[in-house]
Amino acid sequence: MGEACKVLIVDDEMLIRQGIINYIAWEQEGFQIVGEASNGKEAMQLIGEFSPHIVITDIVMPIMDGIDLVKEGKKEFPNTEFIVLSSFEDFDYVRSMFQNGVADYILKPKLNGPELLRILSRVVGRIPDLQHSGSAVKPERSAEEMLESMILGYDLALEGAVLSDVLPNSQFVLVGIRGKDLDPNQLKTALKRSIFEELPIFALNSSDTETLLLLNFKPHQLEAIKLAVEYQALELIGTMWMVYEPFDSIDDMKTVYDEGRSKMKKYGFYLPDTSLFVYDNLPVENEKQANFDLNHFIEMFKDRLFNAAFTYLENHVDYLAGRFNNDSFEFKSFLGNIVFNIIVLLDAMKYNTEDLEKKKYGYFSTINEAVDVNEALEQFNGFLEGVRTIMLLGDKAADPANNLDKILAYIEQHYTEPLRLSEIANHFHFNASYLSSYFSTHHKEGFSEYLNRVRIKKSMELLENSTVSISNISGMVGYSEHSYFCKVFKRITGMSPGSYRKELQVQHENEEKGLSSLKK
Repeated sequence: MGEACKVLIVDDEMLIRQGIINYIAWEQEGFQIVGEASNGKEAMQLIGEFSPHIVITDIVMPIMDGIDLVKEGKKEFPNTEFIVLSSFEDFDYVRSMFQNGVADYILKPKLNGPELLRILSRVVGRIPDLQHSGSAVKPERSAEEMLESMILGYDLALEGAVLSDVLPNSQFVLVGIRGKDLDPNQLKTALKRSIFEELPIFALNSSDTETLLLLNFKPHQLEAIKLAVEYQALELIGTMWMVYEPFDSIDDMKTVYDEGRSKMKKYGFYLPDTSLFVYDNLPVENEKQANFDLNHFIEMFKDRLFNAAFTYLENHVDYLAGRFNNDSFEFKSFLGNIVFNIIVLLDAMKYNTEDLEKKKYGYFSTINEAVDVNEALEQFNGFLEGVRTIMLLGDKAADPANNLDKILAYIEQHYTEPLRLSEIANHFHFNASYLSSYFSTHHKEGFSEYLNRVRIKKSMELLENSTVSISNISGMVGYSEHSYFCKVFKRITGMSPGSYRKELQVQHENEEKGLSSLKK
């Protein structure tokens, strides 16, 4: 009678461990579970104690994760074989783990009794000194399983003949699909119907939200495949499809997959509303431009050139949002860095940043976890609106009277010019809305009303002390329209400019008569 194969199960979730234990009749199949561990550190202790032939381990765990467990375990216990539990998103990790001695992997979405037994039986065959007592016969690997292993970098040299039988055509193309509740078999069937039923199509690395299809085709069928994918992308609302670069050797699949999946993640982040991307017709991204000069932005901010600073920032954010080949992490990091720097600047300039300080970690977290550019920008633009609101409340360290005196003096010096609130705001480095509110609050009347009073006062002096015509006086005090000047003059003084001048003349004549009579 043969020897039972000893197995150790490692996963930080007890329900996962219990599920694995209940998938198969272990003893009946010739296996013995010698222990369970919730992390790599516990597993190393149990391996030393029980010397299991096989360790089934998750990747993401506390204290010591699966990557370090495999690395350390193979170093200290070279005869122990490791099987990795992998989700679709963990594939990058699994690839690196093959270099450290992983014997095989199991995709979590496909984990079930027959799959677990099939993988275990295959790994048992790698253990030369084990005379296995199991009843399971080592099953043949399906073509899809072989192809999935190739994507991970697994050596399939011995199975090349099997693959050649199921891949009769000279060309290959990968099609990535993202969405919710994806059914890979349905997707395969739909594409076959759109092209022709005999086309070899394989669903690889499938989950509820991601599927990868490999199509093996003849050169003249490529355009039909593109049209079929385009049709399915339009039909299946809420899905995103990408046709990767075609290739003519199955040995190139891993390289094409790595490059294509990376590109798909990038384009999916920056263009979430686009349903189809094709390798030879990708959206054109913004041309390369100068890097953002953070020091320049900070100096503008310190000089209170807020409009210019925000325009510079927003233009660069728009530029980055159109650089589709940049990693989303780079984009999110830029936004987070700006949030941090603006809060520090506002605090140094004595603005009230209490509300922003409370919210800043929420901004960082939401931006970092954003699934697409729209979600990240919504949070970032919300932050900028909060900054603008704080600016409207004013600078706590500034002396309002001193600022107001400077503004009033400027108006006195430039009242003859076509003054606008926006021009004065730019001159004093204020936001125009903020200046309007600031002026009304500290002067008890609005900017326009005050400017009119200055101009009318100057016109009254000219009417009294000169013989310049009224139409010329209106231009001299800053009014481009004579009729508007007369209207404003009457509203403020209660009479027209002509009546005011006549009244002054009558007063002067009466004063002169009075002086003459006194002399007599």
